[in-house]
Amino acid sequence: MRKRLQRFRFVHGASWYWVKSPQSRTRLDTEPLTSLPELDLRSSSHFYFQARSSTLFKLVRDKYSPKEHFWRWLGRDIISKRLTGSYDAYKEFTSRRILQKVGQNTVDVRCYGVALNFLNPLGSLYAMERLDGCVTGSAHFEALDEPGRTAFIDTLANQVIELAQAGYYHRDLHLDNLLIDAQGHLVWIDTHVKALPSSAKKRGALLDRMLANSRINDAAYRTRLRVKLAPCF
Repeated sequence: MRKRLQRFRFVHGASWYWVKSPQSRTRLDTEPLTSLPELDLRSSSHFYFQARSSTLFKLVRDKYSPKEHFWRWLGRDIISKRLTGSYDAYKEFTSRRILQKVGQNTVDVRCYGVALNFLNPLGSLYAMERLDGCVTGSAHFEALDEPGRTAFIDTLANQVIELAQAGYYHRDLHLDNLLIDAQGHLVWIDTHVKALPSSAKKRGALLDRMLANSRINDAAYRTRLRVKLAPCF
């Protein structure tokens, strides 16, 4: 794991980050990053793209403002996240490794890191390969016929079950947090996972939330997913 200081150029200005790089051979240069407002609209994060390295950057904004909620900002965003190393990009990277261990597809990570300037509200940076020829899970599901949708729900359920058997669950399971590649494989792009609670009551509540937020609009398919997942939750 390589560690270094790196300066990235955004439309709002340049910022320094302390980044860590896994075994990716792609070199990130100082080319300015292009904002992607179409992705921002579908997410709470901010997205940028670097064409030369074909890298997608996801930056997470601090939850609180130092001007409006100083003590909450200091406690939650600075001390609890940045200073302890528990910022969003680190959690996503470690979650990705868990998914890889159970044999599921994820996106190649170029680097991840944390802003050096505490007043930079985009404290967490996660840079990953941009995949071409893929569609979101939602778009893929809508384009399928009935047998195809049933098979897709079963595939999705099997992957969630594999993760649950390893002791984890997707914190935000919905169809836009995965891509479908040209071969029809699921690729997880938002890899935040958490440990399953031991309480049956809490696991049941988790399953309810997962289904409610799944962006599967047809009740029959949500019911099918529930039936398959219920034994693990």
